[in-house]
Amino acid sequence: MPRCCARADIPAVHAAIRWIGRRCLAWFYRDWLVIGAEQVPASGPVLLIGNHPHDVPDVILGFFTTPRPVRYIATISQATNPIAKKTYDWLGVIPVTRVRDARKMKEKGIDIAAMNRAANAAVLNAFARGDAVAVFPEGGVHDVCEIGRLRTGVASMLLEFLDSEPTRDVTVVPFGIQYEAPRTAGSDIVMRIGAPFSVRAWRGAQPTDAAGVSALTDALHASLCGVTRNAPTWEIAQVRDELVAAMAAAHDPKRALQSTPSLVPRARAIAIDAMSDAPSHDAREQQLASHTLARAVERAGGIGTSAADHARLLFALDVHTAPRPIPSTLLWMALPIATVGAVVHLPITSLVTWMAHRWQTVRTDIPARQFVPGLYVVALWYLLLAPLWYLGLTALGMPPVFAGVLALLIIGIVPHLGDFWFTWWRAHRASRFVARVRNWSTEERVAARDAARVFAADGVN
Repeated sequence: MPRCCARADIPAVHAAIRWIGRRCLAWFYRDWLVIGAEQVPASGPVLLIGNHPHDVPDVILGFFTTPRPVRYIATISQATNPIAKKTYDWLGVIPVTRVRDARKMKEKGIDIAAMNRAANAAVLNAFARGDAVAVFPEGGVHDVCEIGRLRTGVASMLLEFLDSEPTRDVTVVPFGIQYEAPRTAGSDIVMRIGAPFSVRAWRGAQPTDAAGVSALTDALHASLCGVTRNAPTWEIAQVRDELVAAMAAAHDPKRALQSTPSLVPRARAIAIDAMSDAPSHDAREQQLASHTLARAVERAGGIGTSAADHARLLFALDVHTAPRPIPSTLLWMALPIATVGAVVHLPITSLVTWMAHRWQTVRTDIPARQFVPGLYVVALWYLLLAPLWYLGLTALGMPPVFAGVLALLIIGIVPHLGDFWFTWWRAHRASRFVARVRNWSTEERVAARDAARVFAADGVN
């Protein structure tokens, strides 16, 4: 059995992953929140199943579904370097293989069947110990507009565990990652955790001939669809997301992002209606109004599918009294610290962004490559800065020991300076957003207000 399958995960490594993950998410995305985390049981065997539209960010977000250590079932082909492989080991990741990787692994002399048997045994062991295990049952990254067909292996392992002892059970908890603009820096994310269900209770409620692997796979699929954004086409998905943003801003401008998950089903129905061959008048009107507002948001420098930017637009148009941007006086007072953070981080983050765009091969590569290898590049940058600070401090006459200690302290502070810089920059952009809208012509402002009234009159407000 592979070593990572036989040993317990290390809690300190999970804490470090969360510390790093928070910064990866916060530096690329603007805001992210978890809704429904209380639904994950605090103990006992749990299987967390999530959608996987966007590679590395999805994996990091999965660690925030629960305070408990989370063990992933993951393809070993994803661990492409010694650091990643060692991290997989420390996190207790259970490695499996994919069909498309079979040829390469066979050429390397890896016994795929033996590895997958060991993985299956490791999953059953993890459940027996009461671990929280996470998996993306679509079998890889799926950059599609709806949840795809799930692999049946997950359901097989669940039922095998139940059959191993009559008292055993697993609680399945779906988590849906909803990106407002997944490949856009400064976008927002909501991770919605759905209602848990007992696999044993599910099986007991099914007819005998409808409680097998296929039926359980369908149940897993349905639970994932309930916490994710799904649409038949990308065009309908775009209309849906613009509608969600517009309705959320009208519904609760102070908590626009939190409002979005509950509005998804209604927005999807309106989008399908509006894009049909014979749309209803109301659906078409709402679609046109949301499109007008989305273009207005983009013209002001925001993201057309962002609920927070739509709320900011309504504030700038004097439709609502919130959310107010941070006053310019405070931004100016914070500028010196933000400038230090920018001087330290802009060179390396600009390089990481360039690398991500330069070597992207698929649409999901931009944030994924900014996280990895971006994380390693930033870490190397910090390691390069440490001796430079040390040399500078000794050149100023500071004793070498004190210079070394101070250089290490500075390294510990640097990530926080990065946090401050990104926070300051986004607050500055929000202020500029409002200022731009308020400088629009009367005609432009009236047109945007008229579009916003469609959602206020619709009873969303």
